[in-house]
Amino acid sequence: MSRPARRTFPRLVALYALSTLGLAVLLYSVYGERQRAPLQAGQPSAQTYIAPVDIDVIDRVATERQRQAARAQIVTVFTSEPRLQQLVLSSIAAAGLPEAVQDLLVRAYRDPQGVTPEELDGLVATATGLAAQERQREVRLILDRRLLATSVPNSRLTEAARDAAAAATQPVMQSLQAGRPILSEGDVITEDHLRVLQSVGLYSPRYAQLTQTFWIVLGCLSLAALLSMPLWFAARRLHGRLTLAQLGFLVSLTLLVLTAQRLALLVSPAFLFVMLVPLVVSVLISDETALVWGVWLGIVTALLVPSAPLYTLVAAVAGAVAASLLASSLPSRTSLLMAGVVGGLVGATGLAVMTLAVGGYTPWALLVSVLIVIAGGILAGIVGLGLLPLAESTFAFVTDFRLLELSSPTTPLLQKLLLEAPGSYQHSLIISNLVEQAVKNIGGNSLLARVGALYHDVGKLRRPHFYTENQFSSENPHDKISPHLSYLIIVSHVRDGVELLHSYGIPRAIEPFISEHHGTTVLTYFYKRALEDQTGLEELNFRYPGPRPRSKETAVLMLADAVESASRSLVEPTQGSIRALIERLVEQRLQDGQLSDSTLNFHDLEVIKSTFERMLTAVLHRRVSYPTPEEVRGVRKGGGAGGGTQQHGGDPRRNEPLPAR
Repeated sequence: MSRPARRTFPRLVALYALSTLGLAVLLYSVYGERQRAPLQAGQPSAQTYIAPVDIDVIDRVATERQRQAARAQIVTVFTSEPRLQQLVLSSIAAAGLPEAVQDLLVRAYRDPQGVTPEELDGLVATATGLAAQERQREVRLILDRRLLATSVPNSRLTEAARDAAAAATQPVMQSLQAGRPILSEGDVITEDHLRVLQSVGLYSPRYAQLTQTFWIVLGCLSLAALLSMPLWFAARRLHGRLTLAQLGFLVSLTLLVLTAQRLALLVSPAFLFVMLVPLVVSVLISDETALVWGVWLGIVTALLVPSAPLYTLVAAVAGAVAASLLASSLPSRTSLLMAGVVGGLVGATGLAVMTLAVGGYTPWALLVSVLIVIAGGILAGIVGLGLLPLAESTFAFVTDFRLLELSSPTTPLLQKLLLEAPGSYQHSLIISNLVEQAVKNIGGNSLLARVGALYHDVGKLRRPHFYTENQFSSENPHDKISPHLSYLIIVSHVRDGVELLHSYGIPRAIEPFISEHHGTTVLTYFYKRALEDQTGLEELNFRYPGPRPRSKETAVLMLADAVESASRSLVEPTQGSIRALIERLVEQRLQDGQLSDSTLNFHDLEVIKSTFERMLTAVLHRRVSYPTPEEVRGVRKGGGAGGGTQQHGGDPRRNEPLPAR
């Protein structure tokens, strides 16, 4: 790990710990209050429990109706009276009945249910039929005198059978949709309520309150640590592009918005404005980063709405994605409000589609929820519009909006450059066009490159007359001072430019264009003059302090600055001479190692050279020499095309209006 990385790693860890702690507090505010005292059947509920998912619950009324019907189908249970049973069996044994008759009667009276009055006549007839023909009359008389009913109703067994039938009846289920209350505050708790609450994880009687609180806290911390991992990886990935202050701003903004969202969800689960963060991230960084941020925020927000997580996830993610993609393509700051509105509309559409697919809302409730989601999008756009200037001024974010504002010639620093160093301003203007097109062709940030090129020479404002483009007379102040002093004056425009950026509040992203546009190149003109006065001088004493270009944009600026300045000395600026000049200067920078720290490759260099060639050829092309009025009058007096004509070396358009063409 490098030394800068070792310095920043503890700060990134602190940022991760802050985000984890913040998320854990938010999660505990939702899940930590689930159960503060044990729930007991027969007691009123202290809070409302909402179904987190679609579940099936018992319809108690319909189930009880089915159970009563099952009980009614059970007839009265009869059992044998032991005293009567023994009396009849003793009488049968002493009656001297035939063996077959006696066996039938013993089996009948030993049955646990006994013999009912209804069964008695049939039993006598059956037993009489088993006797011999000559004894049937005798047997019939004995049985009529000695047999009686021994079966009596048994209320205990009858109730037990009916209870068993009722218990065997399957409960009648009804569907409870997500978002509907399982148990409302003040309702009397039943065993069915407790069973449903346990099945969906909203209640657990197995742990004491202290133990449960410990596990809830541990669970919230663990979940928060997992949820913070994407923020950790994003911080590590963006650390090269963003400062720690900027990363801290984004993480703090995310936690603040989630906290406000948690409070808003107490009013309505549909009041979603978390799309604010991806909307801002899209403008400050990129829409790709904003998309990932939006999906992550949707997941976290869904966890804050246990009553309807799926609806919240779809609405939040859909709104965040739409707002992010639109915000990155808007032409002005005020259009961010439109991005928020569109995000709200798309989020509301997602909520409506989910309702059509799985239900859960009545038409009126859905209409109200859709309007609330749209209101959340509008709020996100308004707050995002207000946050951008804060992010740009306080945390030095460079947005496309800010770059467009900085490119205007009416900005104070460019206006000062235009008035006090007009040659340097025109030079910067030409350079900005060259750099913008070349960077666009190689896939860089063309807008940042254009603005950086406009400001790359602002340091010349401190001593504008020491630079050739601002010298409008034949007098050159460098002719009166030593080459060493000239060198110090020329290279100072780099340091002076950085100081001017700070004093005018220009974003730090522009600084590399000033400090790197000369790299560590040699001021050959003054080095040559110094060698004429004193041999053996080290070339190092006449190099710019650097650093060398470290990005595509600043490397292209270095090449454009060298090519444009040298092209002014071309006597015959033909396409061939311009191409040869470009090839020579680019090769010099390569041989001098000025491009070794940048990410340019040889293909990029070919594209850059072709772009420079095309644009400089258009700028430096030869123009038609317009005749002066005196020449025209001479031709007219001479009466011929050739009389009195002569070539005019200057540009006649300085003295007369442009001809119509």
